[in-house]
Parts: sequence; structure tokens; C-alpha cells
Amino acid sequence: MENKENKKNGADRRLDRRFVVDPRKCRELCTCGGPHPEPLVEIVSGGDIYSALAKDCEKFLSGGRLLLVDDENTRRAAGHRVAQALKERNVRFDEITVPGDSSLSDKLVEKVERRIDGHALIVATGSGTVNDLGKSAACARKIPYWCVPTAPSMNGYTSAIAAVKVAGVKRTLPAPPPKLIYADMEVVRNAPVKLRQSGFCDLLAKSVSDIDWQTESLLFSGSYCELPSALVEGAESIYMGNPEGIGTGDLRAVQGLFDGLLISGVAMSVAGSSAPASGGEHLISHFFDMREAITGKPPELHGLQVAAGIVLSAACYEILSSIDEKDLAISGEKRFRKDFDRIPEIWGELSDEVKKRFLKKRDQLLAFERALPDRWPILRAMFETVKQPEFFIDLIRRTGFPMTLESVGMATDEYLLAAETARTIRERITVLDVAAHCGVLQGAAIRAAELLRPGR
Repeated sequence: MENKENKKNGADRRLDRRFVVDPRKCRELCTCGGPHPEPLVEIVSGGDIYSALAKDCEKFLSGGRLLLVDDENTRRAAGHRVAQALKERNVRFDEITVPGDSSLSDKLVEKVERRIDGHALIVATGSGTVNDLGKSAACARKIPYWCVPTAPSMNGYTSAIAAVKVAGVKRTLPAPPPKLIYADMEVVRNAPVKLRQSGFCDLLAKSVSDIDWQTESLLFSGSYCELPSALVEGAESIYMGNPEGIGTGDLRAVQGLFDGLLISGVAMSVAGSSAPASGGEHLISHFFDMREAITGKPPELHGLQVAAGIVLSAACYEILSSIDEKDLAISGEKRFRKDFDRIPEIWGELSDEVKKRFLKKRDQLLAFERALPDRWPILRAMFETVKQPEFFIDLIRRTGFPMTLESVGMATDEYLLAAETARTIRERITVLDVAAHCGVLQGAAIRAAELLRPGR
């Protein structure tokens, strides 16, 4: 018994507990002078994280109950070990295991909410859907949330939002990040290769989304701060410098990717929105998520769909950077009305919700006629800093992913439809709006689709 306890204590001593981002670093890197939420998310890694989690739960609950959430896949990967560790410490818990192919909807969140009565904590074991499900349900019932990641597949672990389909329309809703993250790096490292590739692509989006945010800020809100971008830059050299290692499961490369994803989520939290890591490229993924209700075709992994959006955004910036100020189109109302009138044929029963989203940015879209010419020299210089689409395609292919439209399950005509109309589903201003106003969105879409043909 004594040897067993000593072994446990030894495992505890090897544990590393730290903030994902030191709050002092945020104060040092801020350039906007405004307030930022303190990123008080702690990560526990190394040693026996399952015993550490169970011990922390026992201490926090003091005899109360927790709700354990996972799915069929993450249950096999790590959820069963979480449950076993809780049992060994006699922690009282109930479990919800959702199907492995679940997508997050308001109805699924409500289903979990109904199970929360009497629980003082939610612990989710999983990645995208499972993590957002746990966050959303905990937020709705105002109880703490902790998580056990199972894959470096997306940056939502530490973000203060959750991507949820509400009435069929993909929305990002407030959902505080977990206070504690328990990371078993062997599980994370050995996640299926497509999940690692998906996370790489989701993180790569920062290269274009940050320019989207700067553009919107310069034209309208003045909200841009260099802090979020500066936080992520520290990890970039590790995962971008060895994309092959993401595919092979190299520990240093995957650790760098995972760290980058966690920091990216914190960057969104301190920014108060998803703007630092989600721009026009993410709208392409949201488009295909939502189109499942129309076409019946299940979407691909989020990050892989985002990759197709990155190529489109880069193509937009490439073309926009070659436009002279005197050649800027003046067609705001005509362009808006044309796209607004297309909504019913594209979205059917979801049309009313999509129209509400698009109408929210009508005034800004019409203001392009004055705002773009006034700011074009500065904007054009920013656009020129974006790498060409071929750069991103090459990086992604070096992870072992084919990076073609076929590989992400997108037919060419559907991709072109997404490229030209996905901007209607969200109120945020992105490069897709600028390209549409300037009359180059269709051309950029065709160029991106051509680059994503097999054999290119």
C-alpha cells in the first residue's frame, strides 16, 4: 500500500501545472491600451493526469457530483480512463456519451443541460463538438467546466466561444473556457492523422484572419490589437517549420501545434471575439456545415474545410493587392441586393435566419463606397503582406494531406457557390466582402478552385 502511494506521489511531482498564457505577458504585449480579460486557463500535463484530475475533482466537489461528457470515439481514446480514475477515488459522477458523428446544435446543448440538475461541475473528454458541448452546457447552467483534450484538431479548447447551430444557422456564442485542462500528450500525439492535419489548418487560418480583422478595424471599429497575434507567434516556428512532423506524429511538432492551438484560443478570449483566428476563410467551413441540412451531405473536419477557405482568402488578397485606387468599384447597393435576393434559393427554410445575419452588416457594406477609397493605400499595403495561395497549399500538403477540393469533400460548383455567397451567413466584415464589392470575388474563387484541382 505504501509503495502504491509513493508511486502516486511520484507521478504527482512530475506533473506540470501552469497557465496556458501568463497574464503578465498579455499586459506587456497589448498595443490597444484597452481592457482584456485575464487568461486564467491552467493546463496540467505530464505524469498521471487522470489521477490528478480525479484528485482535483474530489477536492473541488466535496462529495458533490459531476457530469462527464464524451463521445463514442473519445470515450475509447481517454474517456474510459477518466471514468476509471474517478471511480478509484470514489468521485460521484454521471455520464453522457453522444454519437461520434454528432454536430453541435442548440438542441444537443439543451439535451445535456437537462441532465445537469444536481451537478456542480462538467468535465468533457474530446475535441471540437464535445468541448463546445461541455462549454455551452456549463455556461447555460453557470457551473464550472474542465476538459481533457483528445486531439490537436482545433483552437476552441481555450476560447470563450462555442460554434453552435442555432435554428440551423452556424453561430459563435459566448461560452467561458475551462478553468483547467488535463492534457495526456500521448493521446493528443496519437490522435488520427486527419485530426492533426485539421488542427494545423485551423491554426494556419491566423495568417489571413488577422488581416481580415485589421481591415475591418481600419475601416470601421478601430478594435485591432497586436496582442493576440503576438501571443501565437511564439509557437509558429515549431509547427510551421515542420509540417511533415504533424503528419508523422513527431512529438515536438505536435506539441508545438497543440500549444499553438491553446494559445490561439486564449488570443480569441483576450480579444473578446473570434476575429484573431476566424475570418472569411472560416465562413467557407460554416457554409458547408450549414448546407448539410440542404444537401444531406455530412461536412468534412472543420479545419480541413477552413483550409479551402484559406486558399480562397489568399487568392482574394492576391488580386485585391493589384487593384489601383481609381479602379475601385462603386456598387454597394447593387451588390448587396443581388446577394440578398439569392438567399432563398440557396438556404430554403434557413433563409429568414440568414437574411437577419446579412442585414446586420448592410450599412457597413454600403459604406465601402466611401471607406475603401479613403483607406486604400494602407489596405493595399496590408494585402500585399499575405502569402500567395500556393504557399498555403504547399504547407498543408507537406503534412501528408492532399489538399484538393475532392479531399475535403467539396464539389467544384458547391465550392464556387460557397466562395461567392458564404459572406451572407455572418455579420462580420471579411475579405470576402471587400472582394465582392471590388468585383473580384468570383475571379478569386475560380483561381482557388483551379489551384485545388487534383494534379496541381
